[in-house]
Amino acid sequence: MHNKILFGINSVREAIQEPSIVQKVLIQNKIINPAATHLKEQIMRSGISYSFVPEQKLHKHTKGNHQGFVALIGQIQFTELESIIDPAKQQLFLLLDGITDVRNFGAIIRSAVGLGASGIVIGQNGSAPLNDIAIQASAGGAFHIPIIRVRHLKDAMYLLQSHEIAIIGCTEKASSFVSDINLKRSMGIVMGNENKGISKGILNLCDEQIKIPIKEVLDSYNVSVAASLILYEYQRQNN
Repeated sequence: MHNKILFGINSVREAIQEPSIVQKVLIQNKIINPAATHLKEQIMRSGISYSFVPEQKLHKHTKGNHQGFVALIGQIQFTELESIIDPAKQQLFLLLDGITDVRNFGAIIRSAVGLGASGIVIGQNGSAPLNDIAIQASAGGAFHIPIIRVRHLKDAMYLLQSHEIAIIGCTEKASSFVSDINLKRSMGIVMGNENKGISKGILNLCDEQIKIPIKEVLDSYNVSVAASLILYEYQRQNN
C-alpha cells in the first residue's frame, strides 16, 4: 500500500535521492523533452522500481501538473531530537507551534532546507500532517532535513535549553527586530499559528522574542514568508 504520491520533475528528482522511501515511479510513455529524458535515466540507474504508463494513468493519481512523472512513496520517518543535537556545531532549529496549513508547512520545510536549518520540530497534536501535499509543497525538501515530532512542543524547548540552545519566539509583541539581536549562536526559532501566533504558554518559555519589520498597512506576514525572512537573516549574520 502506498501512503503518498509526489508528482512533477523537480519533486520526483528530489525524492529519488532517498530511494528507501520511493516504492515506485510511474513514467509517462513517449515523453521526450530533455529534462524528462534526464530524469528517466536517473530513475533507471537508481535501482528504484518503475513502470512506463499511459498519460491517463498518471491523471488518475493526480490532477496536478505531473510533467510525466508520479512517485509512489512510503512514510517519511520522524527523527529523535536528541540524536541530532551536536554541541560542537552551531545549529538552528525551527519549532512550529500549531502551524495547521499543509502548504505553509511544506513551504517552511523548503526554506529551511534552502537556508540550512538543522531540523524542524512539530507537535503531535494541532499541527499540519506531513502528508503528500506538504511534501509536494516542500519541492522534495522534506527528504533533506530531519523532521521531529514531539508529544508537546514544550518538551523540545526544554531539551534544547538544557543544551544551552536559546529559544527565540517570533511575535509581533516583541520589542526587538530580528536584525537587532545576535544570531551567531545555536538557537531554536518558534513560529506560531497562522491566525493566533505563538500560544501564551509557549511564548512564556522563550528566552527572547523578535519581530520582523513590516509597513503599517499590513498586519502580518504569511508564516512561511516570516520563517524565510528569519532564516535569511540568520544566514546573513553567519556568512
